[in-house]
Amino acid sequence: MKALWRLSVLCVLCTCVIARHRHDSQQRLRQVLQQRRQRIDTEVSEWLTTKNEELRRWLEKISFASWNYETDLSEENAEKLNKVNIDFSQWKSTCVREASEKLKFPGLSEDARHQLRILSYDIDPSNPEQLRKVNDIQTKLEQIYGRGTVEYNGTTLQLEPGITNLFESSRDPKVLSELWVKWRDATGKKMANLYTEFVELQNTGALEHGFEDLGDAWRQREFFDTPELVQIVEDLWQELRPMYVQLHSYVRRKLETYYAKNHPDFDFPKDGSIPAHLLGNMWAQEWNNIFDIVQPYPEVKEPDMNRALKEKGYNVGNMFRRAEEFYTSLGLYKMVPDFWRHSMLVRPTEKDREVQCHASAFDFYNNDTFRIKMCTEVNMNYFQTIHHEMGHIEYFMAYRHRPTVYREGANGGFHEAIGDTIALSVRSRKHLQTLGLLEDANVSDEEKKKSDINYLMNQALLKLAFLPFGYLVDKWRWRVFSGEITPDKYNEEWWKMRLEYQGVTSPVPRTNADFDPGAKFHVAANSQYIIYFASFLLQFQFYESMCQASGHTGPLYTCDFYRSKEAGEKLLNMLKLGGSKHWKEALKQMTGDTYIRTEPFKKYFQPLIDFLMNENKGDVGWAKAGINWERA
Repeated sequence: MKALWRLSVLCVLCTCVIARHRHDSQQRLRQVLQQRRQRIDTEVSEWLTTKNEELRRWLEKISFASWNYETDLSEENAEKLNKVNIDFSQWKSTCVREASEKLKFPGLSEDARHQLRILSYDIDPSNPEQLRKVNDIQTKLEQIYGRGTVEYNGTTLQLEPGITNLFESSRDPKVLSELWVKWRDATGKKMANLYTEFVELQNTGALEHGFEDLGDAWRQREFFDTPELVQIVEDLWQELRPMYVQLHSYVRRKLETYYAKNHPDFDFPKDGSIPAHLLGNMWAQEWNNIFDIVQPYPEVKEPDMNRALKEKGYNVGNMFRRAEEFYTSLGLYKMVPDFWRHSMLVRPTEKDREVQCHASAFDFYNNDTFRIKMCTEVNMNYFQTIHHEMGHIEYFMAYRHRPTVYREGANGGFHEAIGDTIALSVRSRKHLQTLGLLEDANVSDEEKKKSDINYLMNQALLKLAFLPFGYLVDKWRWRVFSGEITPDKYNEEWWKMRLEYQGVTSPVPRTNADFDPGAKFHVAANSQYIIYFASFLLQFQFYESMCQASGHTGPLYTCDFYRSKEAGEKLLNMLKLGGSKHWKEALKQMTGDTYIRTEPFKKYFQPLIDFLMNENKGDVGWAKAGINWERA
């Protein structure tokens, strides 16, 4: 019995010793793991700090080289830009490899993982010769576009302002057709073979880095963790297509009536399509320049905003100052001294200096250098563009305190939406009255209702008319990058999509010897375009949210949040996030939504849509139309 008792005591003692040993071992293991995690955290943190600073310096170099090239399209500047890009690619390849290895570390913080994912992104081919070709072709494509000119009436015209002004003002279908064709001959047609090789090389790089193709790489980089993006944008388009069809059908009938009366020799299509050269824009992406033809109530005199700007003494400089004052009235930033000293706000006068006039905003990544490049004219379109580009600058300044990898928008659509959100307020009747560009007329309720429909039509010609083009440019490229569209069908499929989505046809028969997508800057510059489609919806969500913050009551389209610090605070808090949070989280902070919604867009335009449906009476669409194609 004593032996049994001693054995029991011994067992208990052994159990206690084992338990204590196990406890001590577990504690030591926890300490080891904690120390290891701390070493990893320290290593990753120090590495990220170093790489963010190195990246900042590289982006500063690239920005200055890009600025120098785009404001002087010389061969010397092109070579300098290419060299910087190639040198950066070599640095980036090492950075990508190291970031990819560190992503495998256990226990990374959410922030560290997010930064590493951004730094591990790459689409450049690893072969140095292929990389050199990518940069060379990119430069050539941009040079072809930037140097594009058209001979007309014995004069050499550049896109801005010459050709653009004629598209805005001319109603002669022969003149417009001539300009339309010559611009595409001067640009896209010269790019066709280059673009085919460019796609092949870019896809090679994308495949090397684990993407299905360049389109997949683009979508994953611009919209992180949104694998359903293709379906999202298709669903959004299908929600809005009925609105577009109503606008298209109304505009078509107005144009048909106008040309039958004023140009009876012009054969307007009877199949429901609209000739693309008659819509007041080189790409038929915005139709506001034909407002005089399609105005719902022409008996209600609408002020000429372009004339009003000039009569009020506006020039390019004070248009920019007015835009700055709007942003500061919300509690946002003033432009830095460098902006006013070195921005290119008008086309340079030197005859031997070619520039890229496409409006752009530049962040030079040194916290005090931000600029805009554009060839501004005094008109309302440019006044809106100024607010758009300055919106980019405000975003740059708001997130400049972030690590370099986060010095970007929540997604590209956010960046494009900011200035346009402000422009919605700027274009409101209330704000135009504040600026003295519109008189506060004493009119009847009926006349005001008609005037509101006219106003919404003008806005729809800018916003609603753009949506199918904003969608199809990248949908076409996604199909090109995936191989679904082969080079021998580039142009044919382009026009099939232009017809399917926009309901427009070319003024003359086209062939696959043409390359009409290249006549658009963003194709030549290899810039994503789906971000603009997203931005045109996001801006109405942002606008609605800021209007609510400002205390606005009444129809959404009447809101002006000028001088509302509450609206500005809501916007600024989102801008300061930069790319540090998922775009859905940034959207939720700004609007309370976690997805892109069409409801604010519909709400804004609903009175006009009701008017259009009543006018069209079901006579809508272009189902019987075919592309204007030259058959062999």
